[in-house]
Amino acid sequence: MNKNALLGLGGVVVGCLVGYGIARSPLAGGVGVTQTDAPAGCDANLHASLEGPVIAVGNQSVAGAQLPEDVRAELYELTSQNYLRARELLEGYATRFALAKEKGGMVNPAKVPALGELLSDKKVSDDDVRKFYETNKKSFPPNMTFESIAKNLRIHLETQRNQDGIRKTMAQLRDKKAYQLLLPSPCGPRVSMDFAKFPTKGDTNAKETLVAVGDFFCASCRYFKSDLENFLDKHRDTIRYTQVITTEDVRAPVAQLAAGAYCAKRQSNDAFWKYSERAYNTPYYLLQKNAGVEEVRTQAIKLATEAGLDAKSFEKCMKNGDGMDELTSVVNNLKASGADKTPTYIASGRRIVTPNNPAVLVDILTQSFPGVLRAAESSANAKDKAPTAK
Repeated sequence: MNKNALLGLGGVVVGCLVGYGIARSPLAGGVGVTQTDAPAGCDANLHASLEGPVIAVGNQSVAGAQLPEDVRAELYELTSQNYLRARELLEGYATRFALAKEKGGMVNPAKVPALGELLSDKKVSDDDVRKFYETNKKSFPPNMTFESIAKNLRIHLETQRNQDGIRKTMAQLRDKKAYQLLLPSPCGPRVSMDFAKFPTKGDTNAKETLVAVGDFFCASCRYFKSDLENFLDKHRDTIRYTQVITTEDVRAPVAQLAAGAYCAKRQSNDAFWKYSERAYNTPYYLLQKNAGVEEVRTQAIKLATEAGLDAKSFEKCMKNGDGMDELTSVVNNLKASGADKTPTYIASGRRIVTPNNPAVLVDILTQSFPGVLRAAESSANAKDKAPTAK
């Protein structure tokens, strides 16, 4: 990563490396990793720490890259959780640092004031407390008077306003690039599953690929969907996108909706995307967990018809079980490759961290693709060199 480009944004730069004990030597067996070999977002040492020697039994050592895929996947989950916690901690610190610089220029990194000292107090008036009480009176016990809980209501409202203020401030600082985190995400394990026959979007000749493993009933998949699509739309010329639909349990009735994706795929690439868009937008209440197989299958056929697919062909595929057979095969292959959790994102063959925040996902995606990262750094350099208007 070009740190000068990030510094050129005029913000605070916070950086460190987290992970397991970092191997400083080349990997065993002659599979050495250099900075140029490692994917963006992972330097050579982090790459080595996950794929270099991890245990020794007698006179035989075992590298992370040699572990069974399920063990490697679990190891990566643990590393990812540590990374996300470290990221959250550093982002909070970066917020304090940026606010302190705005207020007083140069700041001693070891003596950055607490966030409460840097934010303006969110005062709550007596009228605010009274209004909140009157609005929520019906939810309080009948014998609970305003006077008896006014103090606790004030504390509740002040806490809520302060938390809202912190979230808003952090979002504003992030949007205006007041700080930049230089915390590299851990280098994920390679996923051996072949995704070549799955539906794609973007330039078919693109060197960089993104695979998203999702479930139509996965709340996080739906939550990230809009931000993910916006990211892909900006980089459609450099990233080829593949979507893999899975399900939690192929025996559950709701799995019929996922099976429909593979019946749609049999018609065409375009048919798959049209069907999947409608399936992801199907309200949860229309397909409760206790819905029967026939009910879900009927809903899938309805979605395919609305999408303009060949309804008769689709219905035949669903009733013959062809779509379910392919879905079952996909579920088994994902599990064997350690990529069965949803959502799972695979950047150019390697798993990447799945955060809880869409904005963090976009940042991790940017760091995971060398081409996207170079474009971001070029843009930052161009802005830094642009003449300042007088």
